[in-house]
Amino acid sequence: MISFSEATQLVKSHFLELKSERITIDKAVGHHSAVDIQAPLSLPPFVQSAVDGYAIRFLDLDASDVLPLSDEVAAGYTKAHSLMPGTAVRIFTGAPLPLGADTVVMQEFVRPTPKGLSFNPRPEKKGTHIRQAGSHIKKGELVIVKGQLITPAVVGHLSGLGFSEVEVIQRPSVAILTTGSEVIAPGTPLTDGKIYDSNKAILSAILKECGISPNLVTHVIDNSDQLLTEIEKGLEKSDLLIITGGISVGDFDYVAAMLKKAGVEKIFHGVKQKPGKPLYFGKKGVKLVFGLPGNPVSTLVCFHLYISMVVQYRDPLYLQLPLAADFHKKAGLTHFLRGFINGHQVEILSGQESHILHTFTRANCLISIPEAVETVAKGELVDVRIF
Repeated sequence: MISFSEATQLVKSHFLELKSERITIDKAVGHHSAVDIQAPLSLPPFVQSAVDGYAIRFLDLDASDVLPLSDEVAAGYTKAHSLMPGTAVRIFTGAPLPLGADTVVMQEFVRPTPKGLSFNPRPEKKGTHIRQAGSHIKKGELVIVKGQLITPAVVGHLSGLGFSEVEVIQRPSVAILTTGSEVIAPGTPLTDGKIYDSNKAILSAILKECGISPNLVTHVIDNSDQLLTEIEKGLEKSDLLIITGGISVGDFDYVAAMLKKAGVEKIFHGVKQKPGKPLYFGKKGVKLVFGLPGNPVSTLVCFHLYISMVVQYRDPLYLQLPLAADFHKKAGLTHFLRGFINGHQVEILSGQESHILHTFTRANCLISIPEAVETVAKGELVDVRIF
């Protein structure tokens, strides 16, 4: 078996090689940029007012306490306008600053009088409430990097820069194969010795959270010939094949042998972690294969730790928080515990066995306890993987 850190580095060194495509900006959320994107223009593109108020020359306030109103400039105003010395111009948020003006006074601090506009309090310095051209971003500056997730904020930023399309990495095609003669589909009568298939639902749902709809979802009983047929079909139809169950060393665990027979090159099989110790990772050409333990908790943990990196092109997000209570374990395996972030600390939830999925429904993170560590004291900082 290899360590968790070794397994992570091996997965990161074998990311999927996917093509790119151009899509309209309104469909880009959830995709990842295929290229670095530079700003084609500066924002703001012109000097503008940051508030509703009055544009003035700061020095004019030294000559007079009252300035007459000479004009008005609204947002969207396109005609160049110059400020007459010794006057003020009514201006609105986002409107271009008149030539000669260097300060904007908020309307709350301006009072009309028979002689003109009175300013109280007066602005303390020149340049108040003005957005300089390029103060947001300058032409040529980096907007987003290759591989970055396109969020609603990114969509808004790109739209504000004039982009109507963006080049993104194509989403991978993913096949899911669950195994086990004891597993049956939900909705059918449950007979002795049978359990309902939750892994199919788990993987389909978490992939959809990543913006991916699996193109093939299949279950196969513990039969080597049938398993080989479904493995070959999954490899043919997908960039990524995820198999659950049958990956350990039991008499009916055929997955590793059938993957080899299908021409899959093993990269590693077995990681010093709990849960998920029998994890398998391999490739066939540019296609990747994960073999996950059949317990649903192991399936979820391995997805969060490894597969999420492959389909989201980034490392999982970790932070450090103090542990709410003492924890003890044997050295030798990295433990991933379902936890709950409660305020400024993290709690280990009860029911950590790999078959107890109920604990995962209450968890909002995984707590990582390194391989060599045996005891973590209350209040000690631990690495936390946020979902």
